[in-house]
Amino acid sequence: MDAKERVKALVKDEEAIELVRKIVQIPSHWAQEKREKPISDYLLDYFMKAGIDAYQQEVYPGRPNVVAVLHGTGEGKSLMFNGHIDTVPPFGMEDPFGAVIKDGKMYGRGTADMKSGVATMAYAMKLLKDADVKLKGNLVYAGVIDEDAAGSEGTRYIVRNGPLTDLAIVGEPTSLQPVVAHKGCDYFTVTFYGQSVHSSVPWNGANANYAAAEFIRRVENEMIPEWSSKKHAFCSPPTINVGLVQGAAKANMPYLLGESPTFAGIIPDLCKVHIDVRWIPTQTIKGIEEEFRKLAEEVASGREGIHATVEFIDMYRPAMEISPDNILVRSIQSNSKAVLKKEYPIKGETYWGDSGLLCTLAGIPSIMYGPGDIGCAHSDVEWVETSELAKAALIYALTAIDVCGVSE
Repeated sequence: MDAKERVKALVKDEEAIELVRKIVQIPSHWAQEKREKPISDYLLDYFMKAGIDAYQQEVYPGRPNVVAVLHGTGEGKSLMFNGHIDTVPPFGMEDPFGAVIKDGKMYGRGTADMKSGVATMAYAMKLLKDADVKLKGNLVYAGVIDEDAAGSEGTRYIVRNGPLTDLAIVGEPTSLQPVVAHKGCDYFTVTFYGQSVHSSVPWNGANANYAAAEFIRRVENEMIPEWSSKKHAFCSPPTINVGLVQGAAKANMPYLLGESPTFAGIIPDLCKVHIDVRWIPTQTIKGIEEEFRKLAEEVASGREGIHATVEFIDMYRPAMEISPDNILVRSIQSNSKAVLKKEYPIKGETYWGDSGLLCTLAGIPSIMYGPGDIGCAHSDVEWVETSELAKAALIYALTAIDVCGVSE
C-alpha cells in the first residue's frame, strides 16, 4: 500500500471533528488574560503525544506560537501548514465555546475562522506520522498568534526567525476552494495643517477641515473611479475607504470632551483623514502612498496657508499571489477533486491572511485553503460544516505527500 493509500485508510470523520471541537472549546481571543497560551499548550501536547517534534516560540511574554515538524530526508521541497490560533472575542454569541453540533454544523467562536483549519492541519500531521510516511522535504506546522488581533506578529516572527519553507498553505476559511490571490489591507493618515484664528475673521486663517473635505471629495470622485477600472486575473478591483476624519483647533476640543457647553469659535488648524485600502497584487504600497501624496499636495497648493503630509501606518499587510502553475496549486486542485468529488476553480479573495506576509516578506509562494465559510467569521452565529473537516485534513496530507515527496 503506497503512502497516500495508507493515509486514506487512517482518516476518520469522528477524529477530525473531535479535535476541532476540543480546540473550539479553548478560548483564545484578545479580550482574555491568557490569550493564545492555553491553545498553544494544547496543540504542543497533541503533537508530542503523536510522536511529532514540537516546540513553542514566545513571541510576546506568555503568548507563544506552536511549531511542529515532520522531518524529511532533505531531498524534497519543504511545506508549511500555517494558521492563526487566536480568534476575535465572542461578542454577542450565546454559547461561544460549546462547540455544539446541530444539523451537520458545529457552532462556536473560531469554528470557521480558523480553528477548523488549525485543527485539521494538525490532524493531517498526525495522519502522516501514524501512516509512517517518510517525506523527502520537511513538513512544518506553524500555529501562530495575533492575526485576529490585527498585528499578525506570530507570522511576522516566523518570517524573521524561521522556520521557513519552500511553500506554504494558510488554512483560512475558503470553503475548500483554492485561493491563489488576495488583496493587501493597509492604512494611511493624510493630515492637513492650517492656521487657527477667531471664527469672526476666518479670512485671516486657513481652515484645515475645508482642505480635508476637498481631498475627500476628490478621493471619491477621482481616485475611486480610477481604481475601479484596475483589473486583476483573480481579485476584484482595489478599494478605498475614508473611515475616520478628525478635525479641530485645540481650543475646540473641550466640547468633545464634555468640558464645555459649546465649541470655541476657532478656525480648525488640523484635520486628519484616516484611510484604509484593499489593494491588488499589481499595486505597491509606495505607489499608493505617492497617489495620496500627489492629491493631498494638489489640494494644499490651491489653498493659502495649508500644507499636507501623508503617513503610511506601518502594519504592512501585503497582497498575495501565486502562479496557478505552481506545484502547490496543482496538487491542491488535484487532491480536492479526488476527495471532494467536485472540481472547484481557483479564485481570488477580498479578505486578507498571513499568506500575504509569507509570500511577500519571506518570498514563500503561498495559497489559502481551508474548511469553513468566511461569510460567518466574526459573527454572532459562526459555524463550520462537519463534513468538511476530515476531508480537509486528508487533502492537506495528500498535498504534503505530493509537494514534499516520499522516500520509500
